[in-house]
Amino acid sequence: MSEQDLNTSLEPYNPANSVGTTDAPPAAANPLHLVQDRLQNRWKWVVLAGLILGPSLALTAYRFAPVKWAGIGYVQIDSQLKPLVDATVDTARLDDFSSFVSARATLMRSDRVLESVVRSTRSGTPPTGASTVAGRDAQDDIRILQQVFGQGMDDADAVAFLREGLTAVVPRGSSFIEVRFESSNPVLPSAVVNLVLDSFMEIYGPDAETEYTEQMAKIRGLATQVRLRLERFEEERTAVLKDADFFSPDLSVVLDARQERVQQLDSRLDAITALQKKIERQYRDRMIAASLPVNEIPPTTMLEPTNYELEQLDPRLAEIRRTVEDQRVLLDLAKKKYKPSHPALEKIAVEISGKESLLVSARGGALQSWREGVGSTQSYGALSRERDDLLTDRAAVRQGIERVNQVGIQLVKIDRSIASEQAELVRINDRLRELDREADSIRRGRVTVVEGASRRGSPESDKRVQLAAVGFAGGFILAFGAFFILGSVDPRAYRVSQLQKDSKAGRWLGVVPDMSAVGQDPAARELASNCVHRIRNKIEARRQQGNGYALMVTSPFQGDGKTTVAVALAWSYAESGHKTVLVDCDFIGRSLSHQFKKLHAPGVCEVLRRGNLANEVADIGENLSILPVGADVSFSASNLQIGALRRLMRTLREQYEIVIVDSGPVTASVEAIPVASSCDGAVLAIRHGRSRSRLPEAVSELTDTGVEYLGLVLNYADVDDCRRYGSISKMSAEVARALGGEHASATPHPLLTDRAGTGRAS
Repeated sequence: MSEQDLNTSLEPYNPANSVGTTDAPPAAANPLHLVQDRLQNRWKWVVLAGLILGPSLALTAYRFAPVKWAGIGYVQIDSQLKPLVDATVDTARLDDFSSFVSARATLMRSDRVLESVVRSTRSGTPPTGASTVAGRDAQDDIRILQQVFGQGMDDADAVAFLREGLTAVVPRGSSFIEVRFESSNPVLPSAVVNLVLDSFMEIYGPDAETEYTEQMAKIRGLATQVRLRLERFEEERTAVLKDADFFSPDLSVVLDARQERVQQLDSRLDAITALQKKIERQYRDRMIAASLPVNEIPPTTMLEPTNYELEQLDPRLAEIRRTVEDQRVLLDLAKKKYKPSHPALEKIAVEISGKESLLVSARGGALQSWREGVGSTQSYGALSRERDDLLTDRAAVRQGIERVNQVGIQLVKIDRSIASEQAELVRINDRLRELDREADSIRRGRVTVVEGASRRGSPESDKRVQLAAVGFAGGFILAFGAFFILGSVDPRAYRVSQLQKDSKAGRWLGVVPDMSAVGQDPAARELASNCVHRIRNKIEARRQQGNGYALMVTSPFQGDGKTTVAVALAWSYAESGHKTVLVDCDFIGRSLSHQFKKLHAPGVCEVLRRGNLANEVADIGENLSILPVGADVSFSASNLQIGALRRLMRTLREQYEIVIVDSGPVTASVEAIPVASSCDGAVLAIRHGRSRSRLPEAVSELTDTGVEYLGLVLNYADVDDCRRYGSISKMSAEVARALGGEHASATPHPLLTDRAGTGRAS
């Protein structure tokens, strides 16, 4: 940078000069930044590679894309022959129409049909099937296949070739068979389909009269078989009933009678069980009353009758018992009325005694009658014997019921078979009558070719255009992906977002545009100055205020533009009113001294050799001076002493507020470490497009010296990054007109406007 250029850049900025200029608004966060980072300004190469790869892949895809031609023929199956009976081995062809059609579709691709096509092609004789459509030349179809099969293809390969492209499908719920052949040869499909139809009709084409006769014979044979089975089932039913030896052929009557007998036996068993339990209780009570041990009850133990049962035998017992009870009531009343020795009491007592004797006598007679009659069969042993007999009878009756059930199950199965066979016979007879009515239509044949294949004017499937479009797009995608991957592995710095995401690069300060491209464009100069001022403000926000501050500007490599950044920062500090000095400590590059034409002027070398600062500092602008590297060739970076350099920096801090030191690359110069240890802060500059691989090493080198690492600056940054991180606000047109002296009333804030419409201060 020349002194003239520096003086030009140091001119104060006049906001009025920028009125009406345009500048792009700050860029918002955009997902395309990631793509921009990865492509690293290789868009032109991406487009160029895409324009080469896209058409190449498109032509390749169009050339090799499969094109399929198809020939289609249709065969119709007469669906009037409805299912006869449930499908069996003998009747499967007649029973299930859909299965019949599917079987014919399978036969279209059978070895027999395809081998017939190959034989016809070899011999030049077409099949005798009736599939020819109007105007079709079968010999033409054979000549087409001869050209294909004549290329060293044996019969097995020819059959495999035909089967590979041939399909025969039955549309759902249809009586048609669609025969299709696909090939890349446009004339082959129709020839193959027509010859396949001819061969199929020749081999499997039905003889209508023979088929009708066979159908009638089969159905009549089925009817005879059904009748024989019916007779056999009837004989089995008669034999089952005869072997059962029931008194009635109606098993429900027999079963009801036996179940009723079981209920009667169960009822009597319950009564016997109740009587035995009653005898047991009476026997136990008598033994206990007589203070005798309760042993096993003797079989002869009789049941004691109840008063009710005795009264049924001798009705006088009830009357005598009521008389005795009435006399006792009178005796109780008389005892309350008369003295114990009163004759009335004695009379009543005598009457009661007589009645009680009569009651005992009558009860004894009734008990004797009960034991000789009903009670004679109700001893414990007799009841036990009767119970055993009843259990035996009940078991026998239940066995009889089980036998009835088994016979009933056999009869149900036989009856079901008889009903099924009868229904079968009805269906077969109905079908015989239908066949008689359909005789004429059946004799005309079931399988007919309704449409042969013809050559088509357009292919069945043509993906060339689509695949060419995919290939063209794929070429651009491939080019984009290649450069995207290259950008992902390439460590060079192109954009701010790359450096912001690099945690090893440390803090981020800002960007500096290409100063050589600024020229006399006011907008570009304004943008560049704003970028530099923002960097300076970030540094100021971090540094501690005091007497002088030494700031080192360095870079990972030579040629990163650190001198440009150093001069720009010095100009910014000088513009802001700080007394600033530029110090050239790059003993090899000497770019700073060269820019200001101070290569032969005394400077740092002379000061360090002499030990004190004289008049080596030269003014180059308002608030801005320079201390060049010096002209003493005997002094170099190898002679540099850290102590002497620190004394120089201390002296400069006392005379200047800001000391900006331009040093050699931190990873490739001898003087960088002494300079860093002598300064208060350090800034790293990296040039757009330079490698980021040594950034972590550079940061580590600086922090190891004890200097405060302030951050990283991207030099020669793209314009969009500069606008994103350095754009400035603009004044409104209203304010600009007011500053220019034009009469323009200010629009008051609505919250500061009173009800009358006049502005008021708050």
